[in-house]
Amino acid sequence: MLFRRIITVVILIPLVMAAICYSDPLIFKGLILLVTFLALYEFYSVTLVDYSRLERGFGIVLGVIFNFFILFSRGGIAHTFVLLTGIIVLSFFFFLLRPPDSLKGVVHHLSLFSFGALYVGGLLSYVAFLRELPDGIFWVFLLLAMTWLNDTFAYFAGHWWGRRRLAPKISPGKTIEGFIGGFLGSAVGFVVFDSIFQNPCSWQQGVVLTFMVGIFGPMGDLAESLIKRSSGVKDSGSMIPGHGGMLDRIDAILFTAPVMYYFTKIFY
Repeated sequence: MLFRRIITVVILIPLVMAAICYSDPLIFKGLILLVTFLALYEFYSVTLVDYSRLERGFGIVLGVIFNFFILFSRGGIAHTFVLLTGIIVLSFFFFLLRPPDSLKGVVHHLSLFSFGALYVGGLLSYVAFLRELPDGIFWVFLLLAMTWLNDTFAYFAGHWWGRRRLAPKISPGKTIEGFIGGFLGSAVGFVVFDSIFQNPCSWQQGVVLTFMVGIFGPMGDLAESLIKRSSGVKDSGSMIPGHGGMLDRIDAILFTAPVMYYFTKIFY
């Protein structure tokens, strides 16, 4: 299992780095769209596991369209509300044109169509927004390093020293010791990229960012666990060998990307 995880990392990291560093923003936005599609596929496979492919496919299409227009139009808050209105209206049309055998659960499905678009398509867009900043390459690398090292350090700290459960009903494997260890991982991520890049952050801002990522990263992880638990599913998928599903890999980023983006807007 560990060998498969290492091989996957060795293959994927150069590809991700190339997409981040490539000067044409369309390449990176295309990567975000692809990740959105794959994550939405897993999201609706979990939340609509007992329902038709047509319903799952409709949810995926809505989320990808939402993500596409946010990435390529950037029309502001008013534009986002227009997109959300369109998603809600199209969701109603879907069930009006194709009435289900039973109306029970329709409201649940309508809610999932909107929620999936926002949760995956909306939050993941912030990674692309970070890339468009003046120091965009630095911010994206910093986001990935601080978030993934938080998760890695939390895993090993919990495995070696974990005793007290953090949220036993949602994710029995998460521990308070692992949560604390995650802060160290975020700090290491900041220090490493502070030495590699001409860092626009001061060390005081780095401390603030470490605490923000250290809190919101595990929250994103727990949020996906909550979705899986409520749907009676253990794993979102096995798309990435040794690492589980795509949604498992980006769940924390869905929460840390908006936090880091607004951090830059406040301080820069």
